[in-house]
Amino acid sequence: MLKNIWYSAIGLLLIGNIKAQTATDLYQEGLQQVKEKKYDAAVSSFKKAIGKRPDYKEAYYETGWCYNELRKYEEAIFYLQKAKQKWSDEPKVFHESGYANLQLNNTAEAIKDFTKCLTLNPDYNIAYKELGNTYFKEKEYKKALENYKLYTIHETGVINETVYFNKGYCENDQGKYSEAIESLKKSIQINAENAGSYNELGYAYAKSGNADEALKNYNDALRINPKYSLAYIGIGDVYKENKKNSDEAIRSYLKAFDLNENSKKVNYCLGWCYNDKTRYNDAVVYLKKAIEIDKGYVDAITELGYSYYALHNYDDALKEFSRSNSITKTELCLYYSGLCYVGKSQKTNALKMYGDLKDMKSSYADKLKNKIDEL
Repeated sequence: MLKNIWYSAIGLLLIGNIKAQTATDLYQEGLQQVKEKKYDAAVSSFKKAIGKRPDYKEAYYETGWCYNELRKYEEAIFYLQKAKQKWSDEPKVFHESGYANLQLNNTAEAIKDFTKCLTLNPDYNIAYKELGNTYFKEKEYKKALENYKLYTIHETGVINETVYFNKGYCENDQGKYSEAIESLKKSIQINAENAGSYNELGYAYAKSGNADEALKNYNDALRINPKYSLAYIGIGDVYKENKKNSDEAIRSYLKAFDLNENSKKVNYCLGWCYNDKTRYNDAVVYLKKAIEIDKGYVDAITELGYSYYALHNYDDALKEFSRSNSITKTELCLYYSGLCYVGKSQKTNALKMYGDLKDMKSSYADKLKNKIDEL
């Protein structure tokens, strides 16, 4: 009995000597665990700190940050929302919340968060990058470019290749080909083995009228990835549009077709080139395929109509031109519809097409009228 009393006394002495951890102690413990990349343990410490001090704004933020590192974005948003309520003037809280929302494809919320971050601190450069990434994801390339520009102008640290690639992509989309060339060159300087960067640079050169540099970069993309169908399409485009060489274009498009026969663009371009080579029956096969893939593909429908027209199959040609015009009325469709009616000796219908072209003040109107007058 005396022994038990003695042990109890020792136990009480030890407990009395143990200092209970405060919220601050637990928070500091969590920060140390973050330094050691022990994020699960850090989350536990921060939560305990919050349990002792429910208004501990820094602990809410750090918990959200750790959950982002753990890729548990829903949990991150929960704690960062609490942090935003309690620490509404701190830019990093909104930046971290924006990051979590971006990972969950909550792009509208991400934009709000990153914008708020920059409102609180216009020099918070990484938020420009993330805002650019968000708009890029939404295919709002003009807004993405605005933010990438601000980021690259003001950032003094290391800028990764993806930023320069995305920036170049946006510049190509906006028709700023010279700027795109510079951005994509920087992307390649950082990583010389990214086939996508060479492909996008090839596009910029092609649109700038520099066919040889375009081909060089497309071939560099293929050196890295021999099965990169987009590079074969790019080469085909250079021969089709820049060099006006349908034979070489067909060779490249066929290689792209072998890699991806369900590309509507490849099928359309093959059809266009075969029409250019007066191989109209071959053109029909690929143009039909393009339309199967995209029933509203106006360019392919119009081109198929032209194939039938060239084959003197006026009825099928008129069906295609009518289908194209029902989606988007174009001068070219009206002109060739008129020529089909001329071919069928249907002067009244041909004159209707002429009237439509005249109303549109189209240069095709007089050309069609000359053909009608020959009937």
